Amino acid sequence: MPIDAATHELIGRDHPATLLRAEIARLIGSHGGLVLVTGEAGIGKTTLVTSAAREARRQGALVVGGACWDSGSAPGYWPWTQVIRALRRGAEPEEWAAAEEAAGASLAAILGETQVPDGDQAQQGNGQSPFLTVTPGGDEVPDAFRLYDAVTSALVALAQRRPVVIVIDDLHVADPASLRLLEFAAQQTWFERLLLIGTYRDTEVEPVDHPLRDLLSPLVAKATTITLTGLDEAGVAALMARTAGQEPPPDLVTEVHRRTGGNPFFVEQTARLWRSGGSATAIAPGIRDALLRRLSLLPRPVAELLPAAAVLGREFHRQVLAATVAAPVAHVDRLLELAVVAKLVVTKGGGEFAFAHDLVRETLYDSLADPRDLHAAVVIAADGLVAQGFDQRPGDARGNGGDQADPV
Repeated sequence: MPIDAATHELIGRDHPATLLRAEIARLIGSHGGLVLVTGEAGIGKTTLVTSAAREARRQGALVVGGACWDSGSAPGYWPWTQVIRALRRGAEPEEWAAAEEAAGASLAAILGETQVPDGDQAQQGNGQSPFLTVTPGGDEVPDAFRLYDAVTSALVALAQRRPVVIVIDDLHVADPASLRLLEFAAQQTWFERLLLIGTYRDTEVEPVDHPLRDLLSPLVAKATTITLTGLDEAGVAALMARTAGQEPPPDLVTEVHRRTGGNPFFVEQTARLWRSGGSATAIAPGIRDALLRRLSLLPRPVAELLPAAAVLGREFHRQVLAATVAAPVAHVDRLLELAVVAKLVVTKGGGEFAFAHDLVRETLYDSLADPRDLHAAVVIAADGLVAQGFDQRPGDARGNGGDQADPV
């Protein structure tokens, strides 16, 4: 790959890019639908969708987007507020006039512009917004259906004039109302020239206790889902070359691929460290922060179990881990299942598990204030299992640094 390759060139994403191009082609020629792009943080969801949006715009579509905000202070429907604002800016005046007319007098509720036209006031009889309902206690609350219908009608009006692509990023931190509106719009506009694209981190919403899991499930059932995984070694080599401005040696590529699992963000951060003269085996601060955030989302029992697994090595046996932490094997199995759902651990078969990539294990190991107690527990557990006839001892329990314990 030439070092001066175009900045926007997608690396290692031929298949998912082809799927998105097919969705855009169908949108231009017939009708749209709903596409969900999923994967862990840093895997390249936004990069892929941005490339597709650029192609859709090149073919004449009106493309806008919004992003969910991980903050308790974000107002309801925040990503949709961004979308409607962007549509108002990007549409031609006559297009926007048609959208407003189709919406039934006002998109004020979602735009935060609550002034109601005179005609609506007369119709309501009390100056109440057409998107508010008065409860028996006298409080005004949003009329969700009327709001959903107004937004959807505006989108359909625009889509009848030219294809429309709506992108909503980071659905894993959306407010519930925004997800319900997305589901409504997808269901009501299936045969319109409207393509709805959402991205989210499946690793964060798949645990059963996530508050948005039940709201995302109906969307997944309706959508074409594109799940991104790590780059292969060729992709890692190409991304390192583009990031560092020079071709990396093959042995370094193999090492970076093994340690990062091909996560593009991790590869880029590691390549920058290498370019600046640092060790490619160190953990860049941005990578550590991203992994610590993922680990912080785990249920507490899982978060307390995994450091012991990190001491055992990149690969470990469930029975050895259970003996190390003095817990029943069935209990450890249940916790490891949650770690697998979070895509931090993978199953190898025969009771064997492995960390998804070395950076996960290294981050966990480095989080231990003093790993010596766990190393001692591993020795005791291994000796006890051997005495019971278990023929597999733990593998590399050294961690990363040269000052860490020898293999058990």
